[in-house]
Amino acid sequence: MINYYWLLNEQGSPRRITTDEDWRRIFAEVAPHAVGAIFYWCPTAANASLEPRVIETQFGDGYTQRRPAGLNTQDQEWNLEFANRKKVDAEAILAFLSERNGVDIFNWTPPRTSKVLDVICPDWSWTYGETLADGTRAMTVSARFVQQHA
Repeated sequence: MINYYWLLNEQGSPRRITTDEDWRRIFAEVAPHAVGAIFYWCPTAANASLEPRVIETQFGDGYTQRRPAGLNTQDQEWNLEFANRKKVDAEAILAFLSERNGVDIFNWTPPRTSKVLDVICPDWSWTYGETLADGTRAMTVSARFVQQHA
């Protein structure tokens, strides 16, 4: 079973995206300026963090001044898990990440949002789990996505 995203339409009703063709069409509507490869697998767990980049200046009287360090100062970082996937699905995720080699930017939409992010995946790992009914082993892929500003 391939997992895809649910997308909320303008009325707030969920709509399941079930084919690559649907995903590409909807993606073009949501983010017509996004370019590059699209990562469309849905994680089973996602954890986001954000640490704004700030320049801090300390003055002699105890006063501290802080300001944003540039234009895009709030990059999101996501730790994702794609748990208990069939081998073919896990290998497709791993192949996608390997092809980009931690260097090439790709497009990804975080869960429960419609905002497309340009991200890289600097590291990922996988583990083998339970044996499935068909005799294959389930796999879990973990990855870290870091937002980029192109």
